[in-house]
Amino acid sequence: MAAASVCLLVSGCVDDHGRGDMHEAVSECFSKYPFAKGTAYKQFNCIYQAHAHYGPVAMGAQYSLRLQVDLASLKVGQDVDSGILTPEEGKTTLHWVTDKAYTQASQQQAWMAAQPKRN
Repeated sequence: MAAASVCLLVSGCVDDHGRGDMHEAVSECFSKYPFAKGTAYKQFNCIYQAHAHYGPVAMGAQYSLRLQVDLASLKVGQDVDSGILTPEEGKTTLHWVTDKAYTQASQQQAWMAAQPKRN
């Protein structure tokens, strides 16, 4: 579930010019570090590092928003690893973070599209 949340937001998972390099790197993070107490932070740090490595060209127009979600995911990972959140609570939190990010990005895009064009 956590993998789906992050990759749904990060449409850049398949946006690195068809090479799939970033998608492969992120997939390796999910394989190497399961979303569980003791490995959740490592999983999200691995994903963050992959996104940072491939950068805005691979991740697309919402690069900065996606990095903010990565940073929020790191905090969730810390909370799961420390026992503040159960893995299930962590998944719920990740869904909330990604839903909120999508909503904000959609509202911003709609607002920008409604603005008159200036020469």
